[in-house]
Amino acid sequence: MKKQYFATWFRLHQVDRYLIWIYKLDYIEDEPEEIVLNERGRIPIFRSESDLAKYATAKNLRIENEEPILHNLDAVEAWLQEPDDQPDCEDCLTAWNLFTDVAYSLKLTFNGDKLSRLRNRIYDKLYWGNNIFVGDPILGHPSGEFYFPEWTPAEISKLTKILRQGFKLFKRYIVEAKIIQASILQDLISNINQN
Repeated sequence: MKKQYFATWFRLHQVDRYLIWIYKLDYIEDEPEEIVLNERGRIPIFRSESDLAKYATAKNLRIENEEPILHNLDAVEAWLQEPDDQPDCEDCLTAWNLFTDVAYSLKLTFNGDKLSRLRNRIYDKLYWGNNIFVGDPILGHPSGEFYFPEWTPAEISKLTKILRQGFKLFKRYIVEAKIIQASILQDLISNINQN
């Protein structure tokens, strides 16, 4: 299977970090994308794109030259503290999709992927509420117009549960990657060999 690797930028607890997202060129319907895992089955996260690039080079992964888009997980967590009937569709959908890819990579269950009429309706509202495909007859809202969803208490409750479970899953498996520059590593190896 052919894959492309991208730097993915996220903000969590007022700190910006990066992870490596995998896009599969051989599309399989309903199969999520993936996240690069380390040898211990954890998600390595990086302090900078530079650190991510060093790690990728060491793993023989070619990172695509594309500006990463912010996944503002802080905004979603702030909404989850006091959920109202106006979730930010873009932030919530971005977090949901990230959690889907994380769960798939880890071979774990994410409640956002359990299909049901209520779940599907919530996902559709988030998707169309982004309004990025306005007027597109296939990807846009069926009305062809801008869409501003109205939420029921049941939808907000379910969305809250899905996102909280996604955060728990994500936070449990991320780990700060330790990046040792090649020159420092070479010096360490030389010192060991001399002793």
